[in-house]
Formats: sequence, C-alpha cells, structure tokens
Amino acid sequence: MSLTIELPKELEASLASRARAVHMPTERYVASIIEHALERQRHRAAKNLERSLDEIAAAVPEETTSEEMEAALEDALTAIRPRRVWRR
Repeated sequence: MSLTIELPKELEASLASRARAVHMPTERYVASIIEHALERQRHRAAKNLERSLDEIAAAVPEETTSEEMEAALEDALTAIRPRRVWRR
C-alpha cells in the first residue's frame, strides 16, 4: 500500500530523527508504528470480546443447553451485523 500523509514539519523531523536512531528508512519506521498500533487495536478488541462473552456466560442459567447458547449467539450476531444491499 502506498499512502501520503501530510504532517507538521516538526513531527516529520521528529519521525525522521527517530528512524535514523533505529537505522531505518523513515517510511519503514512509520509503517512499523502503524502496524504495531493496528496489532494493539486488534488485541484490545479480542480481549474486549472475550470479556463480554465471559460476562454473558456468567449471566446464563446453568440449565441452558449448548444448542440454546449457540442459537442465542447466532441471533445476537445477526442483530448486530450490518445489513448489506447487493446491487447489480
């Protein structure tokens, strides 16, 4: 992917200086920062989902069957998924 980012000159100089300090081209340094941020975001989302599922599971009566749980999960996912409109 190729991307152009307009930054203030001070920030651009700071990024270039940091990239030089780690012996990387500035573009690669910025790409690594973005990659790391996206990975942290993905990890945080997974942890939040795990926490939410644990909270939901704790609220479910013990006599609930696996089939009932799966059906409830499928209903919940259906309710939150975006509606798609297919056009030709």
